[in-house]
Amino acid sequence: MALIFQKTSEIRTSVESLFRFHQDPANLERINPPGVRVVKLRLPKHWKAGARLGVTVKILGMISQEWEVSLETVSPPCRLVDVAIRGPYPKWRHIHEFREVGPRLSSLTDRVEYLPPWGRCGLLLDRWIFRPQLALMFAWRHRQTRRLLEQALAPKKP
Repeated sequence: MALIFQKTSEIRTSVESLFRFHQDPANLERINPPGVRVVKLRLPKHWKAGARLGVTVKILGMISQEWEVSLETVSPPCRLVDVAIRGPYPKWRHIHEFREVGPRLSSLTDRVEYLPPWGRCGLLLDRWIFRPQLALMFAWRHRQTRRLLEQALAPKKP
């Protein structure tokens, strides 16, 4: 049975812009928290269901994590779903949902269905280690996404 983490934020941008932002791999580096750096990124030729992406991140410059994910669903401009084929979590399914909630106002929901590493021990430690890490990471990512997209809409000063 998978655990579920979910974070939702409203961002002053169109749902199409929010979807495009999440399709641009350069933005992964821009929204990761300090201390989490993308060192290698392998992209598919086409952004469609079944495509695979690879990413290597360094945490605090010391811990290297390799991820390979498959795009399960690509449904512009509403939904992206990626599933880890390889990574630190034995189960990881990440659902990105984008919904228009008003004129130039969108909702971003990240829902992660996961099992923490370390088997039963990881499940016991989830509330103290893994869930707080996910909460910090997605809070940072949502703040950065909001900042970058809303900054792009701000009127330019003369």
